[in-house]
Amino acid sequence: MQSLNLKNAKWILSLSLITVLLLGTVGTVSASEFPDGEVIPAGETIDDDVFIGGENVVVDGTVNGMLFAGGTTITINGYVSGDALLMGETILISESAVIDGNLFIMGGDLVVNGTVTGSVFGGAADMNVGPTAVVGCNLYYGGFGVTLSKGSSIGKDLYAAGYQAVLSGDISRDLAFTGAAVELDGSVGRNATLDVGQVDESVRSQSYMYANPYLSRYIDTIIEPGIRVSDDAQVAGKLTYTSSQNVNTALESITSGMVVYQTPVPYEQQPNRHEYRGPVKDFDRRGLGSFLFGAAALNIARNFIKLMALGALALWLLSKPFRRLVDAAYTEPMKAIGWGFVIVAIGFLALFIVPLTFVLMGILVGFFSLGSLLGFWFGLLGLTLMLAFTLFFFVVFTVSKILAAYMFGRWLLKGLFKMEEEKPWLNLLVGVFLYVMIRAIPIIGFLAGFTATLIGAGAFWLVLFQKKAVEG
Repeated sequence: MQSLNLKNAKWILSLSLITVLLLGTVGTVSASEFPDGEVIPAGETIDDDVFIGGENVVVDGTVNGMLFAGGTTITINGYVSGDALLMGETILISESAVIDGNLFIMGGDLVVNGTVTGSVFGGAADMNVGPTAVVGCNLYYGGFGVTLSKGSSIGKDLYAAGYQAVLSGDISRDLAFTGAAVELDGSVGRNATLDVGQVDESVRSQSYMYANPYLSRYIDTIIEPGIRVSDDAQVAGKLTYTSSQNVNTALESITSGMVVYQTPVPYEQQPNRHEYRGPVKDFDRRGLGSFLFGAAALNIARNFIKLMALGALALWLLSKPFRRLVDAAYTEPMKAIGWGFVIVAIGFLALFIVPLTFVLMGILVGFFSLGSLLGFWFGLLGLTLMLAFTLFFFVVFTVSKILAAYMFGRWLLKGLFKMEEEKPWLNLLVGVFLYVMIRAIPIIGFLAGFTATLIGAGAFWLVLFQKKAVEG
């Protein structure tokens, strides 16, 4: 029993360290849950991160962890104690829903009526923040249109970009919108920045939007370009707007602070809009040298800690497979470099071809299934594809360097210093230290890093090939 507890503690500590290194946060580490079916019923509590997908996903219960959901329609009625990542065609966060974290939401039609204690990151054709919605921090949105219904509240700032914004809710701090049309009927607690550009050009392009079958599927009303405000609108601070139409009179009536009007300018002139006119200090070469030296030293320290910690975990938990990979590259380094180049080249080629193929196949799937499988295809399968690419990059750009550094340290200790006894921890320490120091040298460091990547990546292929050869 004691050895079993020691083994469990070993894995929990290791996973916690990996989480700190890769994600920068510390939390409870445990195996994720993949519930059967598409529904988490009311009364059910899952004390873990949850991955769920299907055509009609419904979460009525409690998730004490992060929630990852993909589907054609997603409805959240329950409680999520962590962040929620939702991808689907239609997504509804109902009035009873509480997300005690951040909400990442992507789809065609998004409706948020519940409570989000953190920030909301949304991307869609249309997003409606309903009258009962409460967002504790910021709202970030990119898409065609966003609506803040009367009664909704944003705890901090709203940053949005798209075609239109209808803002009738309350924004506690700042508002920043870039698009073509905005209607302001709510309140802004501090400053507002609105940029609608050339209104006449937007009017000419508006007629084409009505004929767009994608937009007409989700957008009920396309508002006229320009800035419009109601008598109930309020801006407590400064209001800055950019437009080809001067609406100072309307804006001054709702603004407690000053109104700043800017006309659109060509792109090439924009850098001069914020020209610095303050005092100019003499260039301090000594200060620059100190800054660069400090930044380089910090980067070396960070790389050393990351590679050393991950390498130590590999030696501790996966000693046999780790040494098998090192032995393969150590025995045939040139062959490892060759296979590594092939793997990296194929991987980066796949990075461009696979997503394009995935999207094209998704269009065919949506056509033949009349859209019923789009949520599953771009949700669950898309998430799986993204995780596969993430794993590939982690192996190529991190694990491969640990393998090469260990191999370099082993070669130095055995070949140069003639140490007969194998000392894995010393190999790792010497190899990682020298690698990060060489990596910091311009040009030479790049070549060293590239070579390490090829050797480490090729080691995986050599071990796999040797294993198949032995089995054959």
